[in-house]
Amino acid sequence: MSISKGLTSPFETLHDRIILKIMNLISIDNISINRGGNNLVAGSSFGIDSEDKIALIGSNGCGKSSLISVLTGDSEADEGQVSRNNELYISRVEQQPSFSDEERVLDFIFKDPSRQMELVRDYELCSRKMEENAQDEAVLEEFHTLTEQMEKWNCWELESRIKSLLSELKITDFNAPMKSLSGGMVKKAALVRALCQDYNLLILDEPTNHLDIPTIEWLQEYLMKSDKAFLLVTHDRYFMENICNRILEIDEQQVFQYKGNYSRYLDQKALRQNIENRRQARIESILRQELKWISRGPRARAGKDKKRTANFYNLMDEKSRDAVSSAEFSSSFRRLGKKILHLKNIEFSYGEKKVINPFTYQFRRGERIGLIGPNGSGKTTLLNLISGALTPEAGSIDMGINTHIGYFDQTGSVLKSDMKVMEYLHEHAEKITLADGSILTPSQLLERFLFPKSLYYTPLGDISGGERRRLYLIRILLSNPNFLLFDEPTNDLDLQTLTMLEDYLMDFPGCLMLVSHDRYFLDRVTDFQFVFDTSGTIHGFSGTYSEYKALLSEQKSTETAAAPKKENRQVIQRERKLSYKEKTEYEGMEEYILDLEGRIEEKEAAFSAPGFDPESAGALTAEYDALKQELEEKYARWEELSRLAGD
Repeated sequence: MSISKGLTSPFETLHDRIILKIMNLISIDNISINRGGNNLVAGSSFGIDSEDKIALIGSNGCGKSSLISVLTGDSEADEGQVSRNNELYISRVEQQPSFSDEERVLDFIFKDPSRQMELVRDYELCSRKMEENAQDEAVLEEFHTLTEQMEKWNCWELESRIKSLLSELKITDFNAPMKSLSGGMVKKAALVRALCQDYNLLILDEPTNHLDIPTIEWLQEYLMKSDKAFLLVTHDRYFMENICNRILEIDEQQVFQYKGNYSRYLDQKALRQNIENRRQARIESILRQELKWISRGPRARAGKDKKRTANFYNLMDEKSRDAVSSAEFSSSFRRLGKKILHLKNIEFSYGEKKVINPFTYQFRRGERIGLIGPNGSGKTTLLNLISGALTPEAGSIDMGINTHIGYFDQTGSVLKSDMKVMEYLHEHAEKITLADGSILTPSQLLERFLFPKSLYYTPLGDISGGERRRLYLIRILLSNPNFLLFDEPTNDLDLQTLTMLEDYLMDFPGCLMLVSHDRYFLDRVTDFQFVFDTSGTIHGFSGTYSEYKALLSEQKSTETAAAPKKENRQVIQRERKLSYKEKTEYEGMEEYILDLEGRIEEKEAAFSAPGFDPESAGALTAEYDALKQELEEKYARWEELSRLAGD
């Protein structure tokens, strides 16, 4: 979705662009937002400038989506004023991108209402009409007009750029029906559509949901290099730490502003208010703990620690695994036995696709394992095998008699909407006993995970999706498991809930396995990784996710340093002088390029000539495309010869 006030001219000058870099885009003055009788924002003011990199955060249901709707102009504030710059152009990725059943990938991308997208879409449709009926005068006239407009608005490269980004994000079938794509692929297509706009403000609503970690890291790198303003609704703390220079937080109906990244936010928020009750005191305690953790930064892998570097091994070798087994924690109320869980040569396939090759592993007490790998590589399948939701094709799963699994899956439990929150929890357990012998009741666990008391007796059908996810999490914890399985637990959980969950898991004495695209969450609560590849093989790595990425970077650097000869030859090639033949070619290159450009202009003029013969359209188009291709090749050759000549 995009909105514009005054489209940027295709003839925008460099001076104009410099001015745009420092302009104010949106000003919010004393606005209030009320939805469904609830006051979400009251009397708040702030602005968005063209150099801002903003994260918008707040608890579930606090009004983030409503505030974005006001910023984009989709809805109005109940009070106050919203002023938008005449040059404002917003490109947006919604949390749940919408599309029709018949839309293909390119249809979905080209349907954006920007002028350039409209032109490319109309040109593509008209080109198909020309193929079907090149002699239709109305179609021919439309083709001429669109050709001129495409040139005027510099649209010729847009389709190529879109297809390049799609390929980069591993979407190779441009005509695939959108309804056939996974949630992650739909989000990738929406990103491409948004990033190809000529925007000066990008709004992304939970952009990391459903994306795998490589795509999240790609998006982070893209935004770091961008000179455009953006606003992210996100709980991805590495995003906020690495690319944001401002954080806006909706809290108690106010929009608070924090300059700097996530570390600065934690520091400033802890100091912002006097703590008045236990709930706020607990939040401050967690914030300060998290500030200490992130201030250290992800633990860098020591280059000289050869023993740990060598622990990138196949888990089939159990003797090697013993050497890096986690330390044993104190036993929980539901005591883990000597035998916890033993996977013996398990295998699994979906049809012809092998998802898990023969895999053996014996779990120890207190292990905290992250599952990482591309989408579809078998991470969720392994959790489903361990939980009993799936049965292995071969091998066996031997579970200890005292092992009790709690499984937090991606979809969550189907909650009975007529039950109240407290009734739902009491239906499963009256209390939970922690490792230190202390007891938590359902109401105390609700308090620990920041449920306001006003929701304790609210029907389940009246609470938000994020609150349902939190409640499902609490229900699992009330079953007192000693082996926790988490599949994408961070989806739809707000930042406060995530910090509370991390705090709980840091004290959890049992075993933990989790799949997550949240790199911060993985780093915080896991110290060993199962690494899945696309062939069904699972490897092991001793360390956090960030340490694993550091090792891959080290290996890549080592491989590059070990093969310097090819690079040296390239340097020598660039440093040599022009040969006599190349010098002659170079001296005539400029005149030849000018001639090519003139011939291209002639072809473009022929398209719109009054006496143009429709029967010659196909041949003329082929000649035109050949000339454009030759011009690109000549430009590339001219640049190469220019470097050799030292110009």
